Amino acid sequence: MKGDLVARRYAQALFEVGEEEAKEKQFFKELETVAEVVASSNELKSILESPLYDLFLKRRILDNIANKIGLSQYMLRFLDILLEKDRFKYLDDILDSYHTLLDEKAGKVRVQLLTAMDLDGDMVNKIAQALSRIIGKEVVVEVEKDQSLIGGVIAEVEGIVYDGSIKTQLEKIKQSLKER
Repeated sequence: MKGDLVARRYAQALFEVGEEEAKEKQFFKELETVAEVVASSNELKSILESPLYDLFLKRRILDNIANKIGLSQYMLRFLDILLEKDRFKYLDDILDSYHTLLDEKAGKVRVQLLTAMDLDGDMVNKIAQALSRIIGKEVVVEVEKDQSLIGGVIAEVEGIVYDGSIKTQLEKIKQSLKER
């Protein structure tokens, strides 16, 4: 919970600077690239996230990465602030929050869709269109497979869960039988 709040605050601050400088998409790509580089090495991730390592060492490593991938001064300063405040461990959450802010600005909403089986593109589009009509925004669907659902789908949209899974329906029937 605290991590989400911290991530949203840092993402919001970076996003506002991005809007002022008309670089919000550039900042997202840079943040995404840094997250990918950090995730690619457990040792690097451990060093940057741990308070046990010297800040000077972390800055040298970060400067080296920035030079190799061509980060803007804004992003380098932002990452330096994360290091100073011992917030680098929230990088992935900040990236997710920043992505959400970009989507909101574009009038889009991301939907997590859990399904029991693989869905073809046509079915995903139909679900996206139906949810778009309900919500009144353009929907970007992220599909994840969960075989424990047996069948049906669960959609999470802006914190609201629409559960159309067979597993949940069976549990409701089971519960109503116990109550009688």
